[in-house]
Amino acid sequence: MKKVQNIILFLSILLLIGLAYISFFNVYQTDDYFWSYTTRKVGLLQSFIDTYTNWGGRYFGYSINMFNPVFYDSNHILPKIYPVFLMFSFIGVSALNFKEYFSYSPKESLKKGFLLFFFYTVLLVSLPEHYFWITGSNIYFVPVILSGILLYFFKKYQDRKQKIWFYLSALLIIILMGSNEILALILEGLLLVNYYQKRDKENLLLVLLGTIFLLVCFLAPGNFNRMGEVERGMVKWLKRIALFGADTIYVGLKVIAVLPLFIKVFEEELKRITAQITLKKAVLFWSVSLIPLLFTSYILTSIARQFESTLFYFLLTFSLLLYFKFEKIKKFWWVSLLIVFLPELKIFPEKYSYFNIDFNGENIVMELLSTDLKEYEREMDERIDIIKNSSQDSVTVHKIKEVPRILYIDEMASVKEQETYVNDQLQKYFNKKYIRTKE
Repeated sequence: MKKVQNIILFLSILLLIGLAYISFFNVYQTDDYFWSYTTRKVGLLQSFIDTYTNWGGRYFGYSINMFNPVFYDSNHILPKIYPVFLMFSFIGVSALNFKEYFSYSPKESLKKGFLLFFFYTVLLVSLPEHYFWITGSNIYFVPVILSGILLYFFKKYQDRKQKIWFYLSALLIIILMGSNEILALILEGLLLVNYYQKRDKENLLLVLLGTIFLLVCFLAPGNFNRMGEVERGMVKWLKRIALFGADTIYVGLKVIAVLPLFIKVFEEELKRITAQITLKKAVLFWSVSLIPLLFTSYILTSIARQFESTLFYFLLTFSLLLYFKFEKIKKFWWVSLLIVFLPELKIFPEKYSYFNIDFNGENIVMELLSTDLKEYEREMDERIDIIKNSSQDSVTVHKIKEVPRILYIDEMASVKEQETYVNDQLQKYFNKKYIRTKE
């Protein structure tokens, strides 16, 4: 086990170094300009009101995006350091929990944090949107880190019964319910399971608090304003059933592919947990992962960046189930390790490309070997300079030629195409009537 752990630790460190190097060439993108524009135009309070009533109920995630500093950050420093800061935060918070729950030394806890980071990264549906797109990170990656802090606070309260830890836990529950819907549903399910396990006043208060702010998020007028027209009757329900099946199969296949390696690496922790709980309890905690899958199929959403939390939670809980009954699957750890570095399995058309199984390893390696990241950064900076310094209301710029694999980029529409949200956001931010790319 130690040998395998050392292999994954080495790969984790290489992975972090590679992602940190790639991050050095990251730039502001799309919604980064939009949030900065709306905040400057109408102020924080009105921006929050407009967003909640017209866009969506993620009251915490959208609020922190309103502080996007692109207007003041002329050297584009934040996109280069923020992803690395969040990655180290994930590792640090994970280490904190390993120390708290398993009484490891700081060195051993940090090692476990790196190992968990490896598995989190290979499971991501979209590396660009999760790690390198600032507004995307605030919606999907920051809440995962905050969830780890909540886990730490909750353990402190369980052990010490000091009210401060309860209040901090309650505060984080309020924050997380307004971060993104998928993680909010997972958290709500866990709060209900926790209350079912131990029905005391404190756990009931946490459930009620979570439910109230979950409704604040879900019942936002903006959620309903953004809903488009869909088919009615049986067709709609058949689509929902099909999506539930497709999403569940994707999550299951991707997780199962890395489970032998995960169980081998975290064998000691799984052994200690299974000695303390029953299989029935493990099934109960795992079943929470079905709630977001049901929800996303109900609103007709297929696999996309919002599934990251579901995948990670599914991995953690399903590994526990398999350890109860199929512990020997760990001997196939080497198969999982090979799979991680396979190229993306491209069998679906572009419209459904997220269903192509990809473990990100090959993408990161090829980004480092084949992409001229410095040229990409130069092209993007040159584009912004042209738009910003132009005295004309109409501006055309060259298309980006050096397109990276994992740095987030969503190209603008050209002069012969219909305007997209990217054009609209840049036009508003730079106070232009027309911005397009040349053919």
